[in-house]
Amino acid sequence: MIAMAKRLAFSTHHASVTLPRAERLAVALARQIGRASSLLDVGAGDGVIAKRVGEAVGAERIEGVDVLLRPKRVIEVREYDGTNLPFADRSFEVVTISDVLHHCEHPETVLRECLRVADRLVVIKDHFAYGPLSRRLLHLMDVVGNARDGVPSPGRYFEPHEWVAMIEGAKGRIVGLEWPLAMHEWPWRLVVRPGLHFVAKVEPRERG
Repeated sequence: MIAMAKRLAFSTHHASVTLPRAERLAVALARQIGRASSLLDVGAGDGVIAKRVGEAVGAERIEGVDVLLRPKRVIEVREYDGTNLPFADRSFEVVTISDVLHHCEHPETVLRECLRVADRLVVIKDHFAYGPLSRRLLHLMDVVGNARDGVPSPGRYFEPHEWVAMIEGAKGRIVGLEWPLAMHEWPWRLVVRPGLHFVAKVEPRERG
């Protein structure tokens, strides 16, 4: 009975939250990228979103990395250690990283790696926190959204000024921002408000 209830809950969440979010996310990422010949998605999961973004921007090469390989993947996804990207400098024109950095133990290091591998842009989709209440809401959203794949949710979220400091510390420069960003259908949008979501376009600031 409990297993059946879990399956029903996961199925309902997938249909009403996950699928509409994936469509909106792909559109938002592609809007910041414009056109690109190659794309790497960090934390790619099954690769569905990366594939949609890559096709939308005209990328001929679409790859992903993740710490947890899903059984079914629609693009090439390599397993990696969660910190060091297994690619040379400037290997991809664009790197995307969506709702991943708040899961990382050392997010600035991961972002610096993304900027190292990107030739032109890193596009980040993540959350803005505004205090304890928003952090609790984001954590609940994370736990529910990642339960199906067994991804841990440490409950670490950053306020806008912390994002700016992190990006600058990783040697990046924000050159585009979409905020607020509506990621969910009604009535979910009443709870998980657009002001909690953003997409940032980041350029490498310095090259060694």
